[in-house]
Amino acid sequence: MPTVSVYLPCFASSSPFPSHSHSRAFSFPTFLFKPQRLDHPHFIGSHTAMEPDTGYRRAKANKRQLVELYEDDDDIDTVYRFKVLLPNGTSIGLTVRDIPLPEMPFGDFINLVKNEYFRARKLNESMKQKRKIDWEGDRFYLEDVNGLKIRDSIKLKDFKPHSCHILQLHDGSGVMANTFENMWDLTPDTDLLMELPEEYTFETALADLIDNSLQAVWSNRKNERRLISVNIASDDSISIFDTGPGMDGSDENSIVKWGKMGASLHRSSKGQAIGGKPPYLRPFFGMFGYGGPSASMHLGRRALVSSKTKSSCKVYTLHLEREALLSSSGSELSWKTTGGMRDPSEDELSKSPHGSFTKIEIFELKRNSLDIFILQCKIKDIYFPYIQCDEVGNSAKTITPIEFQVNGDDLAEIEGGEVAVTNLHSCNGPDFILQLRFSFKQANSAAKSPGSTASQEANARLKCVYFPSLKGKESFEMILEKLEAEGCSVTENYETFSRVSVRRLGRLLPDARWARLPFMDFRHKKGDKAHILKRCCWRVKCFIDTDAGFNPTPSKTDLAHHSPFTAALKNFGNKLNEKEKFVDVEIYRDQKLLTPLQLEREYQDWILQMHDRYDQETECGEDQPVLVVSPANKKALGISSDVVRVHKVLKRKGVSWKSGQKIKILKGACAGCHKNNVYAELEYFLLEGFQGDAGGEARIICRPLGIPDDNGSIVAFNHGDASFNICGSLSLPINVIDSGKCLAIGSIEWNCQVDKQHLKSHSIIDLLSVKQCQELEIDGAPPVDGLVHAGQVPPTKIVAVVRPANFVSSSISKSLDQNSIVKSNLEMSMEIKFREEAEDLRDVCHIYSRRVTPSSHHIYSKRITPSSRKGFHGLYIFPLGSKFPDLFQKAGVYTFSFYVDELTCNNFDKEVLVKASSKVGKWDLLSDEQSPPLSVRVGSCFPPLCLTCNDIYGNRIPFTSTPEVMIKLQTIKGVLVDVEKMRIELSPNKFTLKVEDILIESNELDKIRPNYEATLVICSRDKLYSVSFPCQVYPGSLQFVKARPPILDSQLLPGCIIKELVLEMFDAYDNHISQGLEVELAVEGFCMQDQIGSKRKVDDNGCIDLSGLLKVTAGYGRKVLLSVLSGHEVVFKQEFQTQKQEMQITSGVSLVQSPKLEYDESQSPYSNEKVMLLDYSSSLKQSEKFIMPLITIEKELEDEVLHIGLRIGNLEKELDFLYDRKAEIELDISQLQASFEPCLPNFPPTKDELINRIQSNNHSAASVLCCLSREFSFQGLKNHFMEDIVGLVALLGTVRLNKLSRILAEYLGEDQMLAVVCRSSAAASALEKFEHDGEVHCRHALHAQAAAHGKSIYGRFLIVCLEDIRAYKGEFEGSDPQRKLALPYPTFPSGKVPMGFIGYAVNMIDLDVGHLHTRTAAGHGLRETLFYCLLREVQVYETVECMLEARHCIKHGAVSLDGGILRDNGIISLGFGNPQICFSVTAQESEPSKEFVEIMKLIEENKSELRGVINSIEKLTRSLKKYMKKFKKKKGKYQKLMDDMEPVVKDYLEHKKLCIGNTGSSSY
Repeated sequence: MPTVSVYLPCFASSSPFPSHSHSRAFSFPTFLFKPQRLDHPHFIGSHTAMEPDTGYRRAKANKRQLVELYEDDDDIDTVYRFKVLLPNGTSIGLTVRDIPLPEMPFGDFINLVKNEYFRARKLNESMKQKRKIDWEGDRFYLEDVNGLKIRDSIKLKDFKPHSCHILQLHDGSGVMANTFENMWDLTPDTDLLMELPEEYTFETALADLIDNSLQAVWSNRKNERRLISVNIASDDSISIFDTGPGMDGSDENSIVKWGKMGASLHRSSKGQAIGGKPPYLRPFFGMFGYGGPSASMHLGRRALVSSKTKSSCKVYTLHLEREALLSSSGSELSWKTTGGMRDPSEDELSKSPHGSFTKIEIFELKRNSLDIFILQCKIKDIYFPYIQCDEVGNSAKTITPIEFQVNGDDLAEIEGGEVAVTNLHSCNGPDFILQLRFSFKQANSAAKSPGSTASQEANARLKCVYFPSLKGKESFEMILEKLEAEGCSVTENYETFSRVSVRRLGRLLPDARWARLPFMDFRHKKGDKAHILKRCCWRVKCFIDTDAGFNPTPSKTDLAHHSPFTAALKNFGNKLNEKEKFVDVEIYRDQKLLTPLQLEREYQDWILQMHDRYDQETECGEDQPVLVVSPANKKALGISSDVVRVHKVLKRKGVSWKSGQKIKILKGACAGCHKNNVYAELEYFLLEGFQGDAGGEARIICRPLGIPDDNGSIVAFNHGDASFNICGSLSLPINVIDSGKCLAIGSIEWNCQVDKQHLKSHSIIDLLSVKQCQELEIDGAPPVDGLVHAGQVPPTKIVAVVRPANFVSSSISKSLDQNSIVKSNLEMSMEIKFREEAEDLRDVCHIYSRRVTPSSHHIYSKRITPSSRKGFHGLYIFPLGSKFPDLFQKAGVYTFSFYVDELTCNNFDKEVLVKASSKVGKWDLLSDEQSPPLSVRVGSCFPPLCLTCNDIYGNRIPFTSTPEVMIKLQTIKGVLVDVEKMRIELSPNKFTLKVEDILIESNELDKIRPNYEATLVICSRDKLYSVSFPCQVYPGSLQFVKARPPILDSQLLPGCIIKELVLEMFDAYDNHISQGLEVELAVEGFCMQDQIGSKRKVDDNGCIDLSGLLKVTAGYGRKVLLSVLSGHEVVFKQEFQTQKQEMQITSGVSLVQSPKLEYDESQSPYSNEKVMLLDYSSSLKQSEKFIMPLITIEKELEDEVLHIGLRIGNLEKELDFLYDRKAEIELDISQLQASFEPCLPNFPPTKDELINRIQSNNHSAASVLCCLSREFSFQGLKNHFMEDIVGLVALLGTVRLNKLSRILAEYLGEDQMLAVVCRSSAAASALEKFEHDGEVHCRHALHAQAAAHGKSIYGRFLIVCLEDIRAYKGEFEGSDPQRKLALPYPTFPSGKVPMGFIGYAVNMIDLDVGHLHTRTAAGHGLRETLFYCLLREVQVYETVECMLEARHCIKHGAVSLDGGILRDNGIISLGFGNPQICFSVTAQESEPSKEFVEIMKLIEENKSELRGVINSIEKLTRSLKKYMKKFKKKKGKYQKLMDDMEPVVKDYLEHKKLCIGNTGSSSY
């Protein structure tokens, strides 16, 4: 018999969730009951269509237990689950296990249903009230969801294991219910109940339901309708219909997922919505999985969900009833609700032609009256990009991604709503658009747990839109008026109107109505344009589009405040705080990465551009204006125009304002009015520009109360020309009137303020005594006598008051008197200064400065109202001891300064003298903070050291007597030296212990190589007090040298190389010499193989390694010498003798020296250079044997000479042909360039072309350096004469304009463009060596490298030594790695910047990436040394006319992009040049023509061929030189052989003649 598991509802436990299970508090919608403990021992869960199997449920934190009816405990293999809908409107769940047969008898299955029904009926009262089922009848049959009837048997193969299958049971009565109790189980997970959102609004709840529909229809195919229809019926109901994929009763797409909180899989799609392109239209809004049921029950008391998929025939329904859910919370631990199935209606199928949909109907609404138009506008605001969007696709055409309807009206056709009205009033752009990428830094990202749901990345697009002022009225004000007229008004005014709105995945977050982001705010901006920026930044609104990387609040009305990404976005433009330090923010504009400084500049430029283009400020006044041209002191006036109209009457928003009118400007209205209300008298109104000009400013000129009449603003006339002087008056922006913060006042209020000011005059500040503070129950007042000892606790607070003008100090009473304390609303400041008493350590440092606003509740309130205590007012209570408990620990004089921002109130100072403690704390070294670290050479003394004795608080106190001290030199490995020799002296005032003549002697300095760092420790004999500080002990001067291994005479053969030789350098104490010491090697009979020269530097081991470098050049038996010189002193000298070898020719009669015959051994039959000559006593035959080889050698040498000569002739013919071809190619290139010469200057060479162009000049130093730079990096060389070469001027930077490249090349000239840049003069000197007669040594240094590459250096070349340049001393612009110089703009005497000024040439050169961090020893870069030396403050202008017009502002010369050059001596260069050596340009300005490209291609082909010809010429020339040299050598050998053979042959012939004449003689 099969095992059957039956899932039954069970009575709920009365115990709620334990209060300690979670600390997070969420506001849960009122319709949801308080969940019972799911881990209660009596809890039994009911079977749902979403549960895969019992094993899974037990694994899920034991949230439910199962009552299982098993016959045994065998393992479970196959499970079939059924939901059976009974004819009386109830339902039960069955789980059938371990069926041995493929079919189950129909009767057995009905019996299981029957038994389960009666079991459930006993436990459920509502089932008892249903009609009875006739279980004895024989007309039972089952029907599945597709209408298939089952009567015979249950074929299990037709049912998918582990899935829930819905079956309807018919009893044959013909009566079947449409809805079924407990059909759906909506019980949420325990942990999800703790994440429920805050209390909804009506619109928020409705938007949650629309979110579900939007995400559903978004997954439709392109040919399927995307419709969301909201209908608000008159019968108190709402329906939301969408044409999404729909739901059914299957596990994969169950309708339970809509109603069961946490079951929806939409929130798993969040990762798909991270990244992409703005505006991120990917509506994967799901975050928590409870939007559907929670929102529907918030809107009304009942909800009906109907849904159908394309594959299902039926419409599945789910019923939610508020009362039913509330009642189930008291009896069961599960939320089961009614469900059903029905056929789709014609209306539903007509709205969704593809056959799937979902409809949510909500009844008995909580809100009775709804304004349909307002609701339409709000829904359109929230989903605006989904309703109409022009940012999807490549075309700018506006499309409708989703069809939204509210009560049959298409929202795309509705005119209204904040978004539409706001867009209507914006300018025509361009908009300021930024793309931000947020990511966690690597360390923080790795620290996050793998299961964390927080995104590692987030993206946002910021679109800043400008809303101009039109005819004196702000666009935002017009927007607010329009919204109010439509009934969509917001509770904001111009100042509080939201300047930032946020959309997440295209959906508006309604509560994210932020103020300006930090980068949009210019409240603290300074400069000429500051007043314009401060006003115009209010006219910008930032529309933010974010992806799913940003998390919303549970109600999806704002971004989650706890998220680091949200914090970083809100703080964008400020420095990162503690919460944001783990977040990286990348800023892009037009796909270009921006630094914060670049962002600030570009945003400012954009605002000024929008202001000049669109703003229409006040057009004119009510009276005849006075025209002032080039007004003086424009900064004080707050204007930038050269033309100003001065009016005395101005009408603003229907109200006239006149000169002489008394006004009150409220605090905070503008800059300068932050602290108090300002009372003033109107004088003039300034309007910039001529009437009708756009972008003109309007300013109010008023004279504040207290400024005399004769110090007010003045309009003066001189020969008919008007001028304006503001004097002591104020210039305020016109928007103080528009904002309502400038009020006209009557004479009574004005006179009252005049009287108050008179009463406040000549008041003083005073401090309350200890007794008076005690009366106020305050622990306050500084010491009476002003003398304390270090360590005394300062008073907790200090109370200051303002005394009236008639106050007399003798009238101070012991008790407080309100009559002697002014009830003032002035802000008071307290400042504490500290000054040490010791003259040699006198120091004044600013410790504490704080502004305090007396207030009844907040001591530091910004409101200017006095604080009160015990009925006394006007008390300024400053925290002291509570803020700085250790204030009086430093000995010296503490000055407490008090002042208020009132000219008639005198400042007050209180001094407190703190004496040092008598308790000794430590010893210290008396030194200057800027003094260099101590260093000494072994065998010498440290400089005198001064020690001080300090108390326990670090104050200096005198030594009681001269102490005995011990001095040690320590390292990490232990004590290096115990110093025995020293001298100690105590100063007369006993404040300073002087230790001098500290002699350091040691032979162990090699232990601390190469830095020679140690610690000098000075301590008392009892070791109670000590002081230590780092130092460096270097070896002494070079005293002697050891050669290792020793050189033996037997090893020295002519031509041999000494394979191993190291010279060890020692000082007098046997320490190796420190690295870098330069010595000179003197050799005789040797030569150096590396050709570096005689000067060598000691390596890091204190040695000079000559292994493989010394070659013996002396002959046999010669003396050779090796010596080392340090300075002019010889410290090492050693003589050797090469091995002896005799070369003799022996004869029978005498010993004759044979001539040395040199010839090519490879061509000779002999293997040595000796020729043995026989004496004349030898026979003629022997003489002939001797002579014949000589004749053979002569013949071979003659043949070689002829062969080499023939080869030389062929090479000369080939060279003649190549030179002719070279001339032809150069002529072709010249003609091609001439055919298109006008276009050539527009395209300077690239860096590679520039290097090739420099290399083509074979006789320049620059050409040699370019060849070498392609083989190796100069900086990579060690101990090489080119180690400190930086490069050529032309190759160290680039520019961004073609014209600028050529004009700077003309200005500098080719000599300076090809100048060699070195770090030091020593490096420059190493480039050339000179002979004794002053001629350049062509076999050394750079000339040797030139010869090795087949080049030569003719003429002079320039060297720039960075260390010898006087560097720029000013400031730099921001933190840009280019380190541009902060040079002030040139200005005319009027303060105006010359027209056409582009910038300074020194800043318009971008340093090559490889040289951004090139620094001199002093830390200066290339810009402030090299380019500032070459260009100084050369200015760049657009045209010659602009340059000449600004010549009075030009100090160091200027250039213009159209070819003008103005030298600093006043000489002007005009015309046009075509320099060949220019700076390379990073990006071309325009595309070349097709004709030009073809010509350039031909030129490049010819150049390529020319380079091949030149290379061939160079190769053949080297071969020719080689063969000429070989020819000369062979010819010399031949000539010498002939000379040597002449006497021998002559003797032979004479001898032969004698032999022939004496035939009878004996043979020789």
